[in-house]
Amino acid sequence: MAVQYPLDVVKKYGALTTDENVWTVGLTAVDNLLHSVIKTYAVDENRIYGTGQSQGCMTNIALSDKHPDLFAAQFLVAGQWNVEEMKAMKDKKLWIVVCEGDEKAYPAMKAAVDLWESLGSKVARGESMWNGKADEAERNADTDAMLAKDADIRFNVIAGGSHMYTWSLAYNYEGIRD
Repeated sequence: MAVQYPLDVVKKYGALTTDENVWTVGLTAVDNLLHSVIKTYAVDENRIYGTGQSQGCMTNIALSDKHPDLFAAQFLVAGQWNVEEMKAMKDKKLWIVVCEGDEKAYPAMKAAVDLWESLGSKVARGESMWNGKADEAERNADTDAMLAKDADIRFNVIAGGSHMYTWSLAYNYEGIRD
């Protein structure tokens, strides 16, 4: 299921998520839709995976906070949420990618990763920032290096960049998608 939240819905109901980390009408609609699909169709509840960028990432985080056992794993791209609420995600399988130049997502997700680590979560951080201009071989080497680390939470930062630049790169890392 890939939820869409088009502009006409935003105009009618407001943003799906907000920087104030509030549960919105749109977020409630996504939560209800997701659980309706799970209840109605033959969904393997042990293999539900989440990903999202920006508001989609924030939606994933909010859903994971509310339903800690919902996702088997999540790929979180360029998002943030209330770090204290994110304690519920400390035992999740997460791969987080942000750009260094993202003034909201980078510090917020770094703080969340630091929190999870302080709570005993095994965290793998990239040895260095990823190159936004990397070719496929370098991207594969980067993901292979992260996959070799024994951790459920993986955190990578792309050098430079900005908020919207993140997802144009993050979903090109085939090893993460796999």
